[in-house]
Amino acid sequence: MKTPNTAFEDNSAHVRHADVGAAPPVKPAATRRVLTIATVGAVTLAALLVMSFLPRHAVSRELENAANQPDAPPMVQVATVARAESGGDLTLPGTIQPLHESAIYARVSGYVKEWHADIGRVVRAGDVLAEIDAPELDQEVEQAQQQLAQTRASLGLAKADLARWKSLAADSAVSREELDQKSAAYDAALANSGAAEANVRRLTETRRFTRVTAPFNGVITARNVDLGSLISAGGSTSASNAAAGGAAQAGSLFRIAQTDTVRTYIAVPQADALAMTAGMSADVTVQELPNRTFRGHVVRTSQSLDAASRTLLTEVDIVNPGMTLLSGMYAQVHVHLEHRAPALIVPSTALIVRASGTQVAVLDTAQPGQPATAHFVPVTVGRDFGGTVEIQSGLNAGEAVVQNPGAELVDGMRVRIAPAGRG
Repeated sequence: MKTPNTAFEDNSAHVRHADVGAAPPVKPAATRRVLTIATVGAVTLAALLVMSFLPRHAVSRELENAANQPDAPPMVQVATVARAESGGDLTLPGTIQPLHESAIYARVSGYVKEWHADIGRVVRAGDVLAEIDAPELDQEVEQAQQQLAQTRASLGLAKADLARWKSLAADSAVSREELDQKSAAYDAALANSGAAEANVRRLTETRRFTRVTAPFNGVITARNVDLGSLISAGGSTSASNAAAGGAAQAGSLFRIAQTDTVRTYIAVPQADALAMTAGMSADVTVQELPNRTFRGHVVRTSQSLDAASRTLLTEVDIVNPGMTLLSGMYAQVHVHLEHRAPALIVPSTALIVRASGTQVAVLDTAQPGQPATAHFVPVTVGRDFGGTVEIQSGLNAGEAVVQNPGAELVDGMRVRIAPAGRG
C-alpha cells in the first residue's frame, strides 16, 4: 500500500526538479572586464582632480606672490574700444496712428431723422452720415426770405423818391437838405436789402448742415447718435455711448479716421538726428504680424531736439494695404541709416559713474602681463545696448579700458593687465 505512494512522491519530486533545471544558468562576470572598467574610472577621476587642482594652484601662487610683494600693482581686466559697422539700422518704437482723424459735430440743433454709417463702414468724402430734422431752422429761412422781400420793396420806394426829388431839385422846388435826406434814405434801404440777402444766404447754408457728411475718405471708428437723438449745435447729444456703439469725443456725432495710409512718430536720439532726412525708407513691423513688413518713408521732422529727452520727433508714413494696420497698434520702426557715422562701443562694465560725471579708465598699454598706467577720461555716453554702450566722445578706437574697476583704482595708478580669460 505504501509503495505506490512512494512512487508517486518520487515522480512529483522529479517533475519539480525538471522545472528548476529549465532556468538559464547565470555566468559570472569576466575578471578582465571588471578590471578594465575600474582602471578607466580611476584614470578619469585622476584627470578631473588634476584639472581642478592646476587652476587653483596657479591662483594660490599668484595670491602668494602678491602677498610677498605688497607694493605690486593690482591686476585688472581690459577691453578694447571697438568701432561699430558703418551704417546700420536704427530701431525705435512707435504707435500706429491714422493719417487723418476727426470728430464730426453738428452745426444745427434738432433730432436725428436718419443715420447711414455705423462703425467699421468705409466712407468717401461727401457721403451722408446722418440727417437732422430741424423745423425751426426751416421757419427761420422762411422768415428771412419775407424780410428780404420787405427790404426790397422799401428799396424800390426809396429809389423812386430819390428820382422824384432829384427832378424837383433841378427846378429848385426843394432844398438841398431835403434831397440829401432822400439820398440817405435810399442808401439805408439799399444796405438793409443787402443785409437781408446775406441773412437768407447764411440760413440757407446753415440748413445744408442738416445733412452730416464725411469730410474725407476713411472709416467710421465711432458713432454717438441714434434715431431720435436730440442734437444741439456745438456738441451735445442725448445718445449714450453704450448705445452708440463706440467711444468718441464728448458730444461728437461720429468719429472718422483715414487708415489706408497711417503714420507713426518716433523719437530719434541726438546721435542720429543729423542723419534723418525726408524721403528715407523705413520698415515697420508689429508683433501680431510676424511675417509681414510694411514699407514707410520719413516725411518730416520737427527740425529741433526736445530739451528734456534730446530726441528728434520724426514722422513716418506707412502704406497700409487692406487696412491691416490698426490705429493704436504698437510697432517697431527700422530706419536704415546709409551715412551714419560708426559709433564706438565699450562694455557697460567699463563705465565709472561719479559725481563729476561718467568716466572710463584708459590704459597706456594693452600688453597682457605688463604694467600699465590708468588714466581717467570723461566720456559722453550714447545709446545703451545692455552689455555694451555707445561712446559719443572721449575715446578712440583701439584704446584699452579697464573692466569692472574697483573703488581702489585712482587716476594715474599703476596696474597689471591680466591675461586673456582670467579675472
